[in-house]
Amino acid sequence: MFRKSIGYLLWIVIPFSTGAFAQTNPVAYTVRGVVADSASRQVIPYVTIGITDEQQTPAASAYSGENGAFKMSLPKAGRYQLVLSSVGYRPVSRPLLIDKDKTTHQLDTVFLSGSTVQLSGIQVISRRQLIEQKPGMLVYNAESDISNRGGTAADVLRKAPALNVDPQGNVTMRGSGTLKILIDGKYSGQIARSPADALNMMPANIIRSVEIITSPSARYDAEGAAGVINIITKKGNKSFSGNLEAMASNREQAFNPRISLSRNKWNMSLHGHLHRLQDKSSAEMERTVLDKGQPTMVIRQETRRNNIMPHSSGELALGLLPDSLSEISLSVNGWLGNWPDNSRQHTLITLPDGTTTDQYQQQVRSKEKFTGADIALGYTRRLKRDRQEITLLAQFSPSKENTSYNSEQHSDDKIRYREDNVNRTTNREWTFQADYTHPLTRDGRYTLQSGLKSIFRHADKQYQVRAADGPPPAAMVPQQDRSDNFIYSQDVLAGYLLLKMKLPRGWNAEAGSRLENTHIKGRFNAPGSAFSNDFLNFIPTANISKKLNEAQTITLSYTQRLTRPYIWDLNPNANASDPRNITVGNPQLRPETMHQGELSYGWTSPAGTFINAAAFLKKTDNTIIDLTTTNAAGIATTRKENLAGNTQYGINLSGSVSPAPNWSLNSNVNINHLNFESNALMIVNTGWAADFNLNALYKLPGAVSLQAFGEYDTRIVTLQGHKTPRFYYSFSAKKEIKATRMTVTLAAINPFNQTIRQKEYIHAASFRSGVLNRYYNQALKITLNWEFGSMFEQREKKKISNDDVREQGKG
Repeated sequence: MFRKSIGYLLWIVIPFSTGAFAQTNPVAYTVRGVVADSASRQVIPYVTIGITDEQQTPAASAYSGENGAFKMSLPKAGRYQLVLSSVGYRPVSRPLLIDKDKTTHQLDTVFLSGSTVQLSGIQVISRRQLIEQKPGMLVYNAESDISNRGGTAADVLRKAPALNVDPQGNVTMRGSGTLKILIDGKYSGQIARSPADALNMMPANIIRSVEIITSPSARYDAEGAAGVINIITKKGNKSFSGNLEAMASNREQAFNPRISLSRNKWNMSLHGHLHRLQDKSSAEMERTVLDKGQPTMVIRQETRRNNIMPHSSGELALGLLPDSLSEISLSVNGWLGNWPDNSRQHTLITLPDGTTTDQYQQQVRSKEKFTGADIALGYTRRLKRDRQEITLLAQFSPSKENTSYNSEQHSDDKIRYREDNVNRTTNREWTFQADYTHPLTRDGRYTLQSGLKSIFRHADKQYQVRAADGPPPAAMVPQQDRSDNFIYSQDVLAGYLLLKMKLPRGWNAEAGSRLENTHIKGRFNAPGSAFSNDFLNFIPTANISKKLNEAQTITLSYTQRLTRPYIWDLNPNANASDPRNITVGNPQLRPETMHQGELSYGWTSPAGTFINAAAFLKKTDNTIIDLTTTNAAGIATTRKENLAGNTQYGINLSGSVSPAPNWSLNSNVNINHLNFESNALMIVNTGWAADFNLNALYKLPGAVSLQAFGEYDTRIVTLQGHKTPRFYYSFSAKKEIKATRMTVTLAAINPFNQTIRQKEYIHAASFRSGVLNRYYNQALKITLNWEFGSMFEQREKKKISNDDVREQGKG
């Protein structure tokens, strides 16, 4: 009994890699099998599996994969012992006879039964690779990256493969910003309102990993032309556990508590986020107004912003397992905050010869107060056949937003113009979804997935503008042509079928289609202003991959995607807080559609080196773009339009390597060529762009780790111009105090540069302009993180996958 227990402990404590012993012994016999839960019959990933000989000496070891399968090699025939162990399950040991006349031994499915036994005095020491390749996606394991301590989700995505994040938090994938960001596979009203704001409100310490899905299957909503990002949060895996994180720096302060517990068939997790962020920036703009190619006016502006943005968010998730085949989950995620955009601006208007025609100062006091919630209820039932299940999900997402501003123009120390813009939005969204998985064969090689989904959105936006040409007591006069009530609804009905096939000789394939019908309606108070439209989209997807060997996989995929406009794109309320630069929505926008083909190659060595290379081609029609025009007075208006298409092709390289046991490197390179073409505007603009990052981690004795990260983006082409290169870098040091389970992290963000600088140029027949933006993000921050609790295994809850909404960009 003692020797058997020692065998169990060996397989738990020692981190193994597949084929570790194959490096010193010739491979002669192969053992294959699958591990599954004895109650649910579901496969169990990451089970520690070992084989010992008759003297209890380790002979081979492995971990089960995502599909529960494992494979090991033995040097010779004989009698062995198979040992399996996983936290939350009783260990299993069974005899194993290797026949010398059979080179491959396929074992029956090994079932593990749950255990409530607490493990004490054993520490599992292992570290996942920062970047992994899984079927149809790349995975960035954020919890393994120490520089994410005390950061936000924007900092996490900045280091993920194939992604790029600008200083304001706007995310692009391979040069395109029309993508979907999910939280645990679930649509979030917070993300939909503004992904840049939401990512800066989400603490990094709750993020376990990020899935980058460049070619989504038909199971995903068609929305998100560039692809899908799925942020996986940490799940409770302990009977009672918690984490307290406090962060302070010269730019922000945050407090992030997290607790999870479980009793019998119940489990609960709760996390919160309190954050105070400083957003400081400046901009210098020069615009030359043209008439038949000749300059008629020059406008110069200097703008300064320095805002404090307090906000908070939190989620409560409850789970009930009434029996071994059923699961009920409830989650409530809420958020609130104030995201002001106060600014001071100086404007100088001259003739081409330098003669001043006007000069004034302007002060804008802007508020963006918002509250919202996602309330989701789910039910999953596993049926009689292995891998056969049905999932029912429902979600209600209410939100309110007040984005009002008042501005004053001063000239010669006198107020010459005042304006108030009150803009209130109420939004209600209901989502219902049913998914069914049916194995067509007993061995699970052919599986059919199908589902139905409905989304009902209703938004009510009331806006009113008042203005006065002079200081008080001049009365503020309502501007009837700029005041109204905009009511908008969008209903989406969808269904999909997806066939997955595991073919002989390492081939895997899937083919599917999705049908989505969108009905939109909008109306104003003004008579005859109502509009409606219907869109029916057939979305095919296909994917085929070949496993060349245990280390190499090649994949070819095709997908069609679309991007629907939403209320922030359609809203006709003009933001004229800067009267020389106005932004306004377009109620007549249509969805954009995109076709993409991708060829990728992945290689993972036994030593852990990982390389992924992908070549892609995208063709987008009815591209939703920001179009800037000017009038004779030099006033620029930016409005979203369907006036261009674009073709994009390029390559993405991602990799990680460990040159030494205590040193690891990972890097991402994106190179793409973008071709904008608009017949309506008679514009063609093409160019190459690239971004590169490098992340290095080095472990020192005494539980100390050092990390350095750097990122560089080259020139970016837009429809009407381009943006200049920019760079970002950081250094981090972490000290773990194991006795108290405390971690202290010190990070320096851009320590040698006070700002990130980037210029943006726009050229058109009626004007040319250049803007120099400076984003102040130099920071020194310290983070304290304390973990507590005891072990236990908690099931992962199902959440709704509502990923069809076009997010609102910032900046």
